[in-house]
Amino acid sequence: MLASFAYNRTPRATAGAFHAHVRTPAGIVFLVVATALIMGLRYEVGGDWRAYLGNYNEVQLLAFSQSIGRFEAGYTSLVFLAGRLDAGIWLSNLGCALIMAFGIARFCMRQPNPALCFLVAVPYLVIVVGMGYTRQAVAIGLILAGLADADGRKTWKLILYVFAATFFHRTALLALPLVLAPLFRRNLLYAIFGAIAFVVLFYLLLNKSTDHLINNYVTANYESSGAVVRVAMNILPAILALVLRRRLGFNSYQSDVWSVFAIVSILTFILVLVASFSTAIDRLALFLIPIQLAVLPRIPYIFGNNRNLNAQLLLSVCGYSAAVQFVWLSYASHAGAWVPYQAFFLNS
Repeated sequence: MLASFAYNRTPRATAGAFHAHVRTPAGIVFLVVATALIMGLRYEVGGDWRAYLGNYNEVQLLAFSQSIGRFEAGYTSLVFLAGRLDAGIWLSNLGCALIMAFGIARFCMRQPNPALCFLVAVPYLVIVVGMGYTRQAVAIGLILAGLADADGRKTWKLILYVFAATFFHRTALLALPLVLAPLFRRNLLYAIFGAIAFVVLFYLLLNKSTDHLINNYVTANYESSGAVVRVAMNILPAILALVLRRRLGFNSYQSDVWSVFAIVSILTFILVLVASFSTAIDRLALFLIPIQLAVLPRIPYIFGNNRNLNAQLLLSVCGYSAAVQFVWLSYASHAGAWVPYQAFFLNS
């Protein structure tokens, strides 16, 4: 929060978009490294800690070729390496945390106020997802890294980042139609080619795990506690993205991408209210979290050089983020799995 005030500068417009930071200030580097260490060196922190510890132990009993078939290749490689070095789960967690933090930082540095963008990420994306759903957290970080420079010209880079994300969680593939939607809308040939490519990739990456996903998230018919609230967190930025589309300073491609994210976010909220498989919706909605980082940190700058209003809106975004963190830590049914925070090197 202090850093967000330090980096608060009324941005200048360039071709309809806010001027993006291209160099990473030392202060942001410190925040990113510190956050990665906090995420990576955690001990018995997070709702899925025991599940991931079980995954780690299972990989150690398998040959690398066998473990690749059990989990995604990127995550498995880190776990396998940590096991062969006899380091423990903290090393694979740290590797995942560094990749996620890199993705968040790369995205933040293209925003008007990098520190404010990072602040918005902390309450839920960093604390809950980053220290809970390790594989999905890395995937979201890589998707953010790809979205940082999205402009419709070097689309192959965006596709590569999404493809890299699938090496940590296969369902990241579902983000591909969202980030490429502007291309599909503008060119029928791209739309046809994209649909074919998506079907092929879906078959190659998700075919083997489809039954497992349906069994665990849909057929089981159990509800994810707090799913409605978590999905609802995307509604505010979604509405702002649509209402303030022309004032948020995105380039035309990004504006279309975030409009698609906004529409899907609203649809998932409606679906989570009426569907019985809220866990599936909740987990898939994690990949819509980038809209929070894209929209909320830009709100203080939609009125240009009005410094008083800028300061008030910046305080509002900080206050909103603080409220999210306070409410979750105080009232979430599973918050006890995250607090008190414990470091690995003090408890191992």
